[in-house]
Amino acid sequence: MIKITVKTTHEGAEIVSDMLYEFSRSGVVVEDREDVAELWNSKLVWDYLEEGVLNRPKEVSVIGYYDGEYSEISDDLENKLNEIRSYCPFALPLDLSVENTDNTDWSEDWKKAYKIISVGDLEVVPVWKKEEAKGDKIVLINPGSAFGTGEHESTRLCLSLMQQIDLTGKNVIDTGCGSGILGIAALVSGASSCLFRDIDESALNNLRENLGLNQVTGKVECASLLEGVRTTAQVVLANITADILAKMTNAADVVEKGGYLIMSGIIDKYADGLIDQFSAVGFKPVHKLQDGIWVGLLFERE
Repeated sequence: MIKITVKTTHEGAEIVSDMLYEFSRSGVVVEDREDVAELWNSKLVWDYLEEGVLNRPKEVSVIGYYDGEYSEISDDLENKLNEIRSYCPFALPLDLSVENTDNTDWSEDWKKAYKIISVGDLEVVPVWKKEEAKGDKIVLINPGSAFGTGEHESTRLCLSLMQQIDLTGKNVIDTGCGSGILGIAALVSGASSCLFRDIDESALNNLRENLGLNQVTGKVECASLLEGVRTTAQVVLANITADILAKMTNAADVVEKGGYLIMSGIIDKYADGLIDQFSAVGFKPVHKLQDGIWVGLLFERE
C-alpha cells in the first residue's frame, strides 16, 4: 500500500480531493489550517477551539492511500495533476510525494476508536459493532467521515435528558441533526414521527443512511434551526452551540404547550443566559445536566 500526499492551497483542496479520490476509494484526508482559522475568526464556535490548533503549516495537504504499486497509477495520476496545474493555477504548488506504508487497512483501522455508548437503556452502536449490542433500545450509526457516534459529552447529555420524558407517540423535531443520533433515538424510543433539519447536505446524506440502518423513517429538510417550520412539535431537540441556540427565537411558536425543548452543545458559562432567554418566552427550566464544561438543558413549554 502507498500513501499519496499532494500539497495544494485552501482554494485548491476540493479539486485535488476529487482527483485523488479516484485513486483512494476509501477516502481522503485534508489537512487545512484555514478550515480551523475560519471557525476561529467566525462568531460560531470560537470558544470551542484552542489557539494552538492554528499553528499548522499554511500549505494544505491532501492525503490518500492506494492499495497497490505506484507504477500502476503513476502515469494517470501525474497526467491529472498536470491538468490541474494548467487549468487551476490557484491550486499550486501541487507537489506530490509517495511513500510505502504497511498493509494495515487504514479505512478499517480508524473504526477501533469508536465504542458502544450506553445511556440508560439506550445504546448508540457503530454499525460494525452491531453484533455486540445488548441494550433494550439500539441506535445504529455509520459516522461516515465527519459525524460521531454519540461519544461527545453534549450528545450524551441530550440522550440522558431525553430519557427523562415519555417520548411515546410524540412528534419530534431534531434540528442541527448531524448524523441523526438524537432523532433516531427518539424514534426507537417510541416517538411517532421526527423532522430532521440541518444546513449541511453531507450531514443529511449521512442521516439518510443511518435512518435506513435503523429501519425508521423521518422527514428530512436542508434548513436552519426552526426557520420556516409550518407545524408544531411536542419535542424539539437541538444539540448545536450556545450562540446558535440563542437564535432559535421562534421556539415558543413551534413547541406545543406542555411540550419539551432539549438543548445541548452549551459551554457552562453560557447556560444561564440561555435559561433566562427561553424562560422569558414561556419555557420552564426542568433539568440541567453538566459533564465537564458541557451543559444540557431540559425545558417544558408552559
